[in-house]
Amino acid sequence: MKKPFMMMSADDSIEVKNTADTVSVQIIEETLPRYKHVAVGGNYWMKIKDMKHMGFSDLYLFSPIYEKLEGVDARKAHRLINDYTQDFFDHYLKQQPFKLLEQNMGEHQAFELEKG
Repeated sequence: MKKPFMMMSADDSIEVKNTADTVSVQIIEETLPRYKHVAVGGNYWMKIKDMKHMGFSDLYLFSPIYEKLEGVDARKAHRLINDYTQDFFDHYLKQQPFKLLEQNMGEHQAFELEKG
């Protein structure tokens, strides 16, 4: 049985950036090859730009200082995450037509969306 799958990633957790933190670079370089097949077979992979891994939590909403220090627009990211997650589940659980996922494949200002 084929099961629908969608993965969302923060761009900082899937890109090797110039940093003196060699441990983080090593971890990312070892992990990235595992993601090569995420979008295979009709699966979705959304890579959210200007996002940190902690942006998937409500940490940045606890204090605006965190958000400003990290350069993340948490509310914008959360709206994007909520909208696309809702569209995914509405389609696969409620059999409703897609409103966002299929219409927004490719590179965009705030994210990149691919389907295998």
